[in-house]
Amino acid sequence: MTHECWTRKILWVNLSTKQVTEEILALDIYERFIGGKGLGAYLLYRTLKSGIEPLGPENLLVFLSGPLQGLPAPSVGRWTLVTKSPLTGLFLDTHCGQALGREIKKSGYDAMCVIGAASSPTVLVLENSQVRFEDGTGLWGTGVYETTSLLHDQFGKKHVVYTIGPAGENLCKIATGCCEIAHQTGRGGPGAVLGSKNLKAVVVRGTGTVDAADLAPMKAITRKLAGEWKRKDTPFKRYGTPFLVEPANEMGMYPTHNWQSGYFDKHEGLDAERMEAEWGLGAHHSCPHCFMRCTRAYKTQNPFIPNQEVEALIEYETMGLLGGNIGVDNPQEVFKLTYLCDDLGLDTISTGSVIGFAMEAFHRGLIEERDIGFPLNFGDGEAAMKLVMMIANRDGFGEVLSDGVREAAKRIGMGSEGFAVHVKGLEVPAWDPRGKKGLGLSYATAEVGASHLRGWPATEDKPTESALDVVESMVDARDEKHLTDSLIVCHFTYHLPLVLSQKIELLNAASGLTYDEASMAQFGQRIETLTRLFNIREGLTRKDDALPKRFWEPEMSGPAEGMVSFINKADFEASLDKFYELRGWDKEGRPTSDTIAGLGLEGLVKNS
Repeated sequence: MTHECWTRKILWVNLSTKQVTEEILALDIYERFIGGKGLGAYLLYRTLKSGIEPLGPENLLVFLSGPLQGLPAPSVGRWTLVTKSPLTGLFLDTHCGQALGREIKKSGYDAMCVIGAASSPTVLVLENSQVRFEDGTGLWGTGVYETTSLLHDQFGKKHVVYTIGPAGENLCKIATGCCEIAHQTGRGGPGAVLGSKNLKAVVVRGTGTVDAADLAPMKAITRKLAGEWKRKDTPFKRYGTPFLVEPANEMGMYPTHNWQSGYFDKHEGLDAERMEAEWGLGAHHSCPHCFMRCTRAYKTQNPFIPNQEVEALIEYETMGLLGGNIGVDNPQEVFKLTYLCDDLGLDTISTGSVIGFAMEAFHRGLIEERDIGFPLNFGDGEAAMKLVMMIANRDGFGEVLSDGVREAAKRIGMGSEGFAVHVKGLEVPAWDPRGKKGLGLSYATAEVGASHLRGWPATEDKPTESALDVVESMVDARDEKHLTDSLIVCHFTYHLPLVLSQKIELLNAASGLTYDEASMAQFGQRIETLTRLFNIREGLTRKDDALPKRFWEPEMSGPAEGMVSFINKADFEASLDKFYELRGWDKEGRPTSDTIAGLGLEGLVKNS
């Protein structure tokens, strides 16, 4: 029997009316959109009208499982959230660790769609097929750590908790949501969307079973990869992603002093081996049933309560943006900054970026101590901690920064737009494209704005020659990432490696269908084109597929000293042309009618 891995049911929850309904989707929709990001793109495009306010009740939150959640596949303890981003005004998919997707699936649904806005703070509870709206007034204003603990006390440890902190309640456009404390829907401001809906938390528990067409191939792949991982010796296995500080620095790609350089001369202070030895607390916050165990906890002092020891949960991206990008080389200061962001519900990438931007503005004399309340110099971790609190609470100068670098630059003016580092409004992750040929094209064309998780070009070269020869490899990598994010398999499985043919085998074993590499390439193009159509409907044009001015300035020091992101702007434009051509889009980046029809999107586009 086919289609075993899908329930075919979508749960719709209207917070305004408290109405709960179920929708049965046609099987061909699953065949074409699979789950996770793919299914979320379909539901968002189909449901939203163009121009809706992301922080208005019309916006949609889609909590998604995929075809592999709840099955014995490798590294599938994850889920996806899709919405319209308040930070960019564009399509947003964000992928999160922990078992919320599995519990939604075991409750009988492939996705839960939340629309409308509650009249008062609310906790949305899904237990199997039953939905309840619990009063969240007493939790409003409470941090992520305490909220998660209180909800577990109320509902039990087997319930999965996803919540926002004060930043989301205050509608900061760089606010995130946190699942089981350690895992964030990090980019694009989804926490603010929950806050706008008075949705403090989502709690889910399911006890149903999940079926597959054939479990044997799935179990075989999982056993094979688990055995290989057991024998493998890599820094990632020993230290998780924090080990990447040194290699990123060696490539000239580590963000330093608001991206003025890709080399941080104090990077040795952030050594992963030392951090693990002195403060490491293990990988006990990692995703369920994952043998890679990459999430790392470190002991630090609670910034809110003197002499209280707490756990900080660190990833490389955080160490990049809250480390080198703001000039901080003391691990304990990075730990405390991370703890603050996680508890307040702030995206560490965007927060570190906007603080670095403010530090450069202060250095240039565009803002002064009287504007902020204290000096704001690169390397001052204590000042950064004060600013994090101000951002989350929209307090004083923090209000200027709380909607990201694009809006902050508009408010400060005086040429600050020139060092506001973002793409389409989304701050850049901790990999400087001046250190890798063609990476800037991935940033410029990603539908969500700057993201390091939208396919890298297959090269180790620096941008000292034309990038045209790596564009096709970037497209191939992005297509595979669309599949990864629709299966909702962890990105870090490239360390195993879990290769494309195995991902297809897992999908076929779950569904009973017969996908192959050609159909998966078409699937990738279908999702890329659909999200592009969503963004075009919101006003996006070719001029938005661009890099910030900073990446056209030569790096100041390190292995990529003197380099810019492409050999010249003509090469960037030619690479963009080639990307559009490979996608079946016209010179302005608009999908052609033949492409839309060939991908089976004609009816969806016509009816939306």
